[in-house]
Amino acid sequence: MKKTLVILLVIGIVGCASNKTDDYTKNGEVYKLNNYRGPEALQQNEVIQASKQCVLSKMRPNIHYLNVKTEHGKTMVPVNVTCEMY
Repeated sequence: MKKTLVILLVIGIVGCASNKTDDYTKNGEVYKLNNYRGPEALQQNEVIQASKQCVLSKMRPNIHYLNVKTEHGKTMVPVNVTCEMY
């Protein structure tokens, strides 16, 4: 019984230690994605500021995203914010 518990504990620790997140942002900073050649991704605060400027101008913000292929699937990356009339 003790051996089984120790083995499960070791597997749990190793499994959690090797878990990687696939986010392109961490603490508000944008990291370079592997094999990505395209427009520079916007930081979260840049998207928010551009959206606020559109709303203050009484326009609707339209956020443009690109799908970037990563090791674990596709990630949507914001690259541009435009203002449109209502």
